[in-house]
Amino acid sequence: MTTKPIVLATDGSPSAAEATLEAVELARALGTQLVVVAVDHPPLFAGTGSYGYAELYLELRKAERTRIEQALEQACAVAEEAGVTCEPIHASDELPVATQIQRLAQAKNAQMIVVGAHGWGAVGRVLHGSVSNAVVHEAHCPVLVVPSAGLAEQPVEALDSAVRVRETVS
Repeated sequence: MTTKPIVLATDGSPSAAEATLEAVELARALGTQLVVVAVDHPPLFAGTGSYGYAELYLELRKAERTRIEQALEQACAVAEEAGVTCEPIHASDELPVATQIQRLAQAKNAQMIVVGAHGWGAVGRVLHGSVSNAVVHEAHCPVLVVPSAGLAEQPVEALDSAVRVRETVS
């Protein structure tokens, strides 16, 4: 087994599921370990001091921790089923998600980072940010950005439509 692992960044989303399959296959083919990282997001309104917010904040944090733990468990289950050693890492910090992923990959001396793409488009990226884009720009190693299944099919459908239109015109 090589010493340089593959780092998979996951948030439990459908695009992350696609990335998980790719990362597991790569790790299996290369005979290396998979390091799976998920970063929890603190609620945005943490600094407000209204009555009842403390309990709400704690419930939101608990739900976020549970979501992250489930994402890590799912990814490691897929890896272990494929015979790939998996190290789950639950990251929580005030740093941006992409920075945390990049720093972990650097600390683990990763040969590659695998991350999914939500495919929100320009407006969605402005509203939500693009972790995959930021990881690509910050990473010290190659990054594989895996589109969700819906994204992967769209260009093919568009091409098929263009071919059908061309055939009708000809």
